[in-house]
Amino acid sequence: MLVLLQVIATYAPYIYLVCGLVALYQLYRLWQVRSERRQAVFSLERERAVRDLSSIFTTAMVLLLLMGVTYFASRTLPQAIVAAPEAEPTLPPEFAIVITPTNTPLPVTPSATPTGTTTPTPEPPTPDPLQATQTAAALANATPTNTPEAPPAAPQTSAPACPDARAVISSPGNGATVSGVFNLVGTATHEQFNFYKVEFAPGADAQQGFTYLADGRGQVFDGTLASINTRGFANGPWTFQLTVVDLTGNFPDPCRVTLIVAN
Repeated sequence: MLVLLQVIATYAPYIYLVCGLVALYQLYRLWQVRSERRQAVFSLERERAVRDLSSIFTTAMVLLLLMGVTYFASRTLPQAIVAAPEAEPTLPPEFAIVITPTNTPLPVTPSATPTGTTTPTPEPPTPDPLQATQTAAALANATPTNTPEAPPAAPQTSAPACPDARAVISSPGNGATVSGVFNLVGTATHEQFNFYKVEFAPGADAQQGFTYLADGRGQVFDGTLASINTRGFANGPWTFQLTVVDLTGNFPDPCRVTLIVAN
């Protein structure tokens, strides 16, 4: 059907010309039939004139229909086909840079475990009763020495207290030390989800001054939010922030975590 309409639109001027010639011929016939009907004496001649008038009227209707289809095919159809599609919605200028995070965790390179060399243990010598007595006396008179205390254990990391369950950073924990390439794991969901973004700022527990780092267009459920390389960060504490934006441009309270970079 579409091919037929395209052919009609291509040859529209010729169709108009043919229809005009046929219309002129039908007007000439109409004039003749009307003249013959006025001059007719017998009823058969009048009936033939009536049939000719019906034929002329039918031909006129067909011409009008053909010209209407031609006009539609040559005017309306091309405009509908060439109509430009609507432009896709774009993000605000501040979110123009798009870095798609990799949801596939990096392979963990297994570290070689040193294998110790087993040294055969010599059999203990046969105890001497006199030597055992002297050893017991020496232990009884010995002055006890103070054993040095073990160094305090490193502070344990904890999951950040995120104000909204739809924007959560679950790993690394708050206060964790990172180096090289690591994955920021968490959850980014919303009932009217649009996208999420990851930002960073220098210092611990930063509240402002964040810079764009990465974003994602799909919801994440306890998965990788972004893959971060610490080579571009100076050593020390840094605050990373996760923000989930909905379709209206609003967002719940972001989740922040402080990490210690040690390159």
